[in-house]
Order: sequence, then C-alpha cells, then structure tokens
Amino acid sequence: MDALLRHWAMLRMIPRHPRRIDTGRIRDGLERLGYSITLRSIQRDLNKLAAVLPLSCDESKPQGWWWQAEAGLLEIPGLDPQAALVFKMAEQHLKQVLPASTLDALRPWFRAANGVLDAQSEGVGDWADKVRILPSGPPLIPPIVDPDVQSAIYRGLFENRRLVLSYKPRGKLVKDYEMSPLAIVQRGHLIYIVCTLWDYGNPMLMLMHRIKTATLLDKAIEPPAGFQLDRYIEEGELSYRLGKPMKLVAVFSPDAATLFEEAPMAADQRLDKLPDGRVRLTATVANTRELRSWLKGFGSAVEVQRPAGWLDF
Repeated sequence: MDALLRHWAMLRMIPRHPRRIDTGRIRDGLERLGYSITLRSIQRDLNKLAAVLPLSCDESKPQGWWWQAEAGLLEIPGLDPQAALVFKMAEQHLKQVLPASTLDALRPWFRAANGVLDAQSEGVGDWADKVRILPSGPPLIPPIVDPDVQSAIYRGLFENRRLVLSYKPRGKLVKDYEMSPLAIVQRGHLIYIVCTLWDYGNPMLMLMHRIKTATLLDKAIEPPAGFQLDRYIEEGELSYRLGKPMKLVAVFSPDAATLFEEAPMAADQRLDKLPDGRVRLTATVANTRELRSWLKGFGSAVEVQRPAGWLDF
C-alpha cells in the first residue's frame, strides 16, 4: 500500500507537456510528504509506470518527465454531473477573459466535464445550453500570451525562482530584466505579474503579454518583508489612482440607486432617500480613474456632491 500511495503522489507531481519535472524535484516533493527514496528508485518506478501510462521522459540528467499532451485526467473520484456542469459554465466564462495558452492547460478538465454531461440522457446535460455568462464591459479579445513565457513565469512562481526576461514597456523598446514573481492577478482580459526587479524591494506590475522571452534562473526569490497580495490590491496598486481613499457623496436617480441597494460600493455605505425621490449615497471609496469613468457612465442619473467638481476632470 505504501508503494501505491508513493506512486500516486509521484504521478500527481508530473505536469502536462510542454512543462516537465525532473526526478530531483520529484524526490524533494516526496521527502516533504514523508517518503524517503533514492533517485534510482524513482527512475525505476517511473519507467514501470510509463509502460502502462502516457508518460514521456528526456535523456537529461536528472531525467525530466511529463504527461503527454492528450493524456486523460488522473483524478479519483471522477466528476459528478453537477461538478461537470460547473466546469462547463467556467469554460464559457473563461473563454472570454483568458488567453489561449491558459485555456490549453484546462482543456483536459473541460473534456472530462463534456464527457460526463454527454453521458446524461436528460436533465443536467441540457443545462449547458441554458446558461450564458456575459462580460460586464465590452467584449474584448484577450491579448496573445506566449505559452513558453507563461509556463516559465508560473514555474518561477510555484518554485520561488527568479527569471531573466525580455519585456516591452508601453511605447518603449524591449529591455532585459531580472524578475522575481510574487503573485499573478487576472483583471478583465489582462494577466498582471506582481514582482520585484533585481534586488530592489518595491513590488511593481508587469503585463504577461508584453513579455517576449523568459528564462528561469537557479536563484531564489526573496519576497519583500511584509508583502501581502490582498493588501497590495486594497491599496489600489492595480488601479489608476488619483489620490488617497476618499469620502464619496453622490445623489442618484431612484432607478440607478437600486444597484447600490443590492451591491454596496463599500462596507460603510449609507443610502438616504431625499424629498425629491432621489437617493444620496455616502461611502469611503478608492480614488481611481476607473471609478470616475464608471460614475460618468450614469450620465444625468448621478450628481457627485463630494468631492466637489470631482467628475468635471
């Protein structure tokens, strides 16, 4: 039984082509799980498993292993119909916001979900044709992300390793950087990398689709002291900030105000009905260009009272 569990743990560590993992990293992973085993034993076990499973390897030392691109999912138990439906809905949504290289990594799960739904004679299988997910903004085509670049960035993030990359800032020439990935943030159609450069400690943002090449280094990442992704986002680093958080006081038409009754702008939001039927909203919000543009979209249905003149810029 111990050998079976060890084999199962090994197989779950192996990525799908074009990614790979070498036997040294497999051994490290097994040791973290409490298994003590030599590289030779791992290689012998993998050769036996490759005789009956769609596994491939190279001739490097230590050897690299991967699941073949079309290999099925190795998960127990299989998807039930309800879980398969969730994957189908996720596929519909993610096709609108994720680059093709990211979707390719998820296609085995989508295929498995489709197989489960196709096997349903009635009921659950029909739900996929009864659900649609629409974007909140205009339907934009995600920018193209190089799959090799994306794979290298994700590996660096998972393995806490630095990378050397060629990056093209907007309106500038391509330049080489040494980058330490700290986190990935998906916002709309864009994938942002929260990172530091060289040995500087200030987190910054890079856009995945602007990276032309990326090569992993055998240098460990040293995250900035106290860095927390949620705090970084809350501080508005992913927004076009116009200033510090502010107290917003805005008067909305009755129809427009129903939105904020169901989906508040902030935890301290307050709504007061005025004698003329309009509704005054008071809330502490981030002072960002996105908020200004969004409020301008209400047109004559909103009047911003504080900060005075804030919508006029």
